[in-house]
Amino acid sequence: MAINFSKHLKSEKISYPSDPIEIYNSLDWSTLAGPLRPTQLNILQTWYSQKIREKDLIIKLPTGSGKTLIGLLILKSKLNSNEGPCIYICPNSYLVNQVKSEAEKFGIETCIFQENNKFPIEFTEGKAILITTAQKFFNGKTVFGMSARHTGIGSIVLDDSHSVIDVISNAFTISLSKDTQPYIELLKLFTPDLKKQGEGTFLDLTSNDYNTLMEIPYWSWSEKSSEVLEILREYKESNEIKYSWPLLKDIISKCKAFISGNRIEISPYYIPIEKFPAFQNAKNRILMSATTQNDTFFIQGLGFKKDTIINPLIDTSVSWLGEKMFIIPELINGDNIFIDEFRSHFSKIDYPFGTLAIVPSNKKALAYTNNGANLVNQNQLSEHVALLKKHNYADGRKKLTVISNKYDGIDLPDSACRILILDSLPYFENLSDSYEERVRPSSDIIQKKLAQKIEQGLGRSIRGEKDYSAVILLGYELIDFITNPNTKKLFSEDTQKQIKIGNSIIQMTAEETSFDSNLEIIKHLISVINQCLNRDEGWKEYYKEHMDSSKGNSEKDNQYFDILESEYKAEKLFYQGNIGPAITEVQKIIDQTQNNLEKGWYLQAKARYEAEQDKLQSLKTQKAAQKLNQNLLLPEINVEYNKLENIEGNRTQRIIDFLKSYKNYDHFRIDINKILKEASFGQRSDKFENAIDMIGKFLGYVTERPDTKIKKGPDNLWAVRNNEYFLFECKSEVLESRNSIHKDEAGQMNNHCGWFDTAYGVDTSVKRFIIVPTKNLAHEADFTHSVRVIRNNRLNQLKYKINKFVESLKEYSITELNSNIISTLLATHNLQTDDFEKMYSEEYKHL
Repeated sequence: MAINFSKHLKSEKISYPSDPIEIYNSLDWSTLAGPLRPTQLNILQTWYSQKIREKDLIIKLPTGSGKTLIGLLILKSKLNSNEGPCIYICPNSYLVNQVKSEAEKFGIETCIFQENNKFPIEFTEGKAILITTAQKFFNGKTVFGMSARHTGIGSIVLDDSHSVIDVISNAFTISLSKDTQPYIELLKLFTPDLKKQGEGTFLDLTSNDYNTLMEIPYWSWSEKSSEVLEILREYKESNEIKYSWPLLKDIISKCKAFISGNRIEISPYYIPIEKFPAFQNAKNRILMSATTQNDTFFIQGLGFKKDTIINPLIDTSVSWLGEKMFIIPELINGDNIFIDEFRSHFSKIDYPFGTLAIVPSNKKALAYTNNGANLVNQNQLSEHVALLKKHNYADGRKKLTVISNKYDGIDLPDSACRILILDSLPYFENLSDSYEERVRPSSDIIQKKLAQKIEQGLGRSIRGEKDYSAVILLGYELIDFITNPNTKKLFSEDTQKQIKIGNSIIQMTAEETSFDSNLEIIKHLISVINQCLNRDEGWKEYYKEHMDSSKGNSEKDNQYFDILESEYKAEKLFYQGNIGPAITEVQKIIDQTQNNLEKGWYLQAKARYEAEQDKLQSLKTQKAAQKLNQNLLLPEINVEYNKLENIEGNRTQRIIDFLKSYKNYDHFRIDINKILKEASFGQRSDKFENAIDMIGKFLGYVTERPDTKIKKGPDNLWAVRNNEYFLFECKSEVLESRNSIHKDEAGQMNNHCGWFDTAYGVDTSVKRFIIVPTKNLAHEADFTHSVRVIRNNRLNQLKYKINKFVESLKEYSITELNSNIISTLLATHNLQTDDFEKMYSEEYKHL
């Protein structure tokens, strides 16, 4: 018979400490554990003495700081204070098992759901911490309840909260792939509305162009919401709908919808997190993550206050963690051929340690997999990551691992990843963010989301204080984003310093070495990488010295958070039916917004609110929005089209004015390089067409994008002389191996030529160009007008000549430039108006 030692205690009652440090010291650690680290001590002391009663708290700590134990001890403190039950939420099952193992190592009582899906008794009694996944907690069929009879929670910890946020966002999203019946029925329902927004774009969307993206007009969605509801209800038990249906079924009319060539996404403007009362009513909600988090969603999704976000709990004694050597080859040579050689070289090597390349798409992965690298898909990822972690590579060397569009949730410490390649600017996975990126590209909100995604990717290879890796950054858009002063400031202080060190490495390379070939550059950069991997003392000290230097430019942008709070407040008011106050709130943002694209964005939100009260006023506001930002929705009553006009003789002055808009030649050169790179086959259509527009402006022409502006007409139109025009139809996203111009593409070109005749008159002089990889016109296709083709070779020739023209401008100061000089340089580099037809285009061949 067991002895009841409690009866023999001097005290009548067992006392459980609430101080997390005392708790830790009282636990039965395994031999693998040890004393708390200084960072853990600092965080836990500050929390217990200053933050213990705060409902919402964000804990930011670098990867490898021991966040898991901190979260477990905070929850244990709450249990010991009889403030349970407590939950520790992970983004996936893999991390649930990892956290449970950690808890066992430290002697902390935890439990998980069993197959019967019932709550463990030790959880409900407040004796153990429940560890579960975000998917289990945040879904329309959650076992935690969605009504007054929900499970009461004391404290919740969200680990890797940026990943959990994605799960919450997905819970409020219905995503229907194109091969499902509801997609087909919704497309049919909204076809007339989408065609009014742009027939050419709609044709692309229905022709398996997955990059084409359209918003279903909010007025059409509202008017047909009952029909939408009927369609979705019929298929509510399908996997695509059933977990979101309980959350969205009563608010479909308050949702936004986007359609692409491969799916439809439906989600609310305002995320009603209150539909998860177990989370909303928890006494304490603690979000833990590394130094990058999606601040936008903390406000607009979770309803956290600005002060909570700008004042996270951090350890000020931690300066930086781990070592990253940034290698940026494009700062030496930005030539596409060189970068492709670089990708190829690193794909062919057999490595004695783990290596990883993160790319935004499977298409981008081909540059690696075609040269021997291994592409790992999402289903294989957990198994492959575990293999990399366990493998000491003693039995052989391995190829580069490539993963597509996965920037978080992968931890590869030490030799699991000594070289990390981050290639190209990330894409947004959900259609809502992708749409925002296209229509408001200069938005701080969108740029911050991109910066956070990039920083998540950069953190995959460093998981501890003594960890180290070389990080190679590729892709001109990514390099521009991390080096541009306007976006570089969006990164954490540590990353800004690492970018600066990466720049210094390239500067030292340029000063100390000259190269005769691309291979020599690659060999040199490999030797520099080896200095990191072989633990060169000079490099280690150089890195430490610069990371220990004065603080970077990471600042709290209070205005940014003020706007986020106003957006959240306006959408919540509208969701609750308080339309007048919602309009007043969004007007505050409009009044303080200077950027026209952003002002247009918020005017469209105002028009959406007004549509519930006054449709005529809503129409006027939508017209004003679309006038400021032509990427937005075209009003129900078409915008009047005003013809482009070109005043003879002003071309050279417009070029000079274009140059004067830049502070110096270097800034101008960076922008032009970016524009010319975006004018490349394989580029997304909106970026390509914008590049063609900017090239026209730089060359002194008056330009516009009719298909974007009024949802009719060609992709690009240049007024090159009085009553003389260039018309461009762009097919940048078709495969370069394409054999012919298809019948539907020829028909699209014919429609746009007909539009020009109507708008400008049949006697107006116009040169018509289709930019496409092939000059062959399909046998069954015909052009109704004279059309010339611009293929890759002619397009590259044009860009080469523009480059030479740009280089020649460096010899002159802005003040000494005049029309004579510009005219001479244009003629020298074959950029006169008459050169375009004969030098940069060719006749098509009818098959």
